[in-house]
Amino acid sequence: MFQEVSRELLRLGYRIRFRPPGRSMQPTIRDGEPITVAPVASHQIKRGDILLYCTGRGMIAHRVVATGLNEETGAYFILRGDSSHTSDDPVAAGRILGRVVSVERDGRTISLSGRRALIRHSASLWATKIRGRLASARGQIYG
Repeated sequence: MFQEVSRELLRLGYRIRFRPPGRSMQPTIRDGEPITVAPVASHQIKRGDILLYCTGRGMIAHRVVATGLNEETGAYFILRGDSSHTSDDPVAAGRILGRVVSVERDGRTISLSGRRALIRHSASLWATKIRGRLASARGQIYG
């Protein structure tokens, strides 16, 4: 029922706020942190956005890593959780409910859309890669 109500509110132009469970978007969104989702048209979606979409298991919020256009079915998106190494199956534009625009952490609201959010995400990705390489190098030295 929550999925149907959320879909209808977003379709009518309202934002929704809820606490999604899961760790797939860590460190950007931590398990149970409140997120705000706003309506979005498929032509406004770009790489780096975090989208809320419908699956047979419920709703999932993952980051856009690629976009595409199929002549028969229209726009589609390749999404992946920030803590995942594999992408989800392609998501048709019709399954997109909205764009995650903010997360609440420690009493403050953190914007997840716009240039600043993209820079923050890119810095986090680089830091993760560097930490991984340093750990690997330490293992080779001490191993």
